Amino acid sequence: MRTNIERRVLMVSAISAACFSISGLILGLLSGSVMILFDSAYSLLSLALASLSLLALKLAHQPANNDYPFGRITIEPIAILVKGVVIALVCLVSMAFSLVSLLQGGREVNLDLALLFGVVNVTGCAVTWAYIHHRKKDVNTALVNAEQRQWQMDTWLSAAVLLGFMATFAMSYTQFAEYARYADPLMVLVIAGYFSYIPVRLIAQALRQILFAAPAGDIRAQIDAKLSDHGIASDKPLRIAQVGSFLIAQLPARLDASCQPLIHGAMYEVAQQQQLRLLLVQGVQADIESGSVR
Repeated sequence: MRTNIERRVLMVSAISAACFSISGLILGLLSGSVMILFDSAYSLLSLALASLSLLALKLAHQPANNDYPFGRITIEPIAILVKGVVIALVCLVSMAFSLVSLLQGGREVNLDLALLFGVVNVTGCAVTWAYIHHRKKDVNTALVNAEQRQWQMDTWLSAAVLLGFMATFAMSYTQFAEYARYADPLMVLVIAGYFSYIPVRLIAQALRQILFAAPAGDIRAQIDAKLSDHGIASDKPLRIAQVGSFLIAQLPARLDASCQPLIHGAMYEVAQQQQLRLLLVQGVQADIESGSVR
C-alpha cells in the first residue's frame, strides 16, 4: 500500500514536470527569455529525474537474488545523488550563460508572454508541491522528500521569476527603461546562485547513505528511548545506518537471549514510525582495534 502511494506521488511529479517543461520551452523560445528557458530546463530535468526515482523505487524493492544477495537498497540514494549532481550542473551552466548575456548587454524579452508564463507556472508548481507535501503524511520516504524539495525549489523559483518580470514590466515605463534588458539574465544569475544549496544538500544526504553513515540524530534518539523503556542501556553496541527507505541495524554477536526480542521490537517500532523497512543483521562482529572476530 505504502509503495503504491509512493509510486503515485512520483508519477504525479513526472506528469507535472512534463507539462511545465514542454509549455515553458515553447514560451521561452517565443519570448526570448533565458530565465524561462532555465526554468523550463529545470522542469524537463525534473521529468527525467522523477522517472529515475520511479525506476529506483522499483529496483530497491525487488527481492535479493544470486547477483544481488543483499538486494539493491543503495539504488535509492544513488538516484538522489544523480538528481543533486544534475540540478547543480544546471544551476552552474545557467549562471555562466546569464553572466555572458550580461556582459553582452542583456536581452530583449516579450514581457506579455513572460508574465503569462509566470502566472501559470507559479500556480502549477505550487499545486504540485502542496500535493506532494500532503502525501508525505502517508509516505515519508527519501525519494518523496527529494521530490518535495525539488518542487519547493521550482515553486520559489517560479515565484521569483514572476516578481522579476513584473518589476521589469513596471521598469519599462520609467526613465530606467533602457536597463530593463538586463533584468532577465540578472534574475537567472541571482536565483540559480541562491538555490544552489538545495542540490548540495541532496548530494551530501545521498553520499552519507551510500557510505552507510549513521542515521539522523532523531532516529538514534528514538531507538535509545525505546530501549530505555525496556530497561536496556543505550550504550549497547548497535550499529545503525539508514539507506534510502531502509533502516539497517547490526546487533552484537554476544547478546543476551532475553534482550533480543526487546531490541527487535524497539527497532521495528522506530522503523514503522519513520516509515522505513527494517533490516536486522546479527552474527559475526569484527573488532577493528584488535583485529579479532567475536
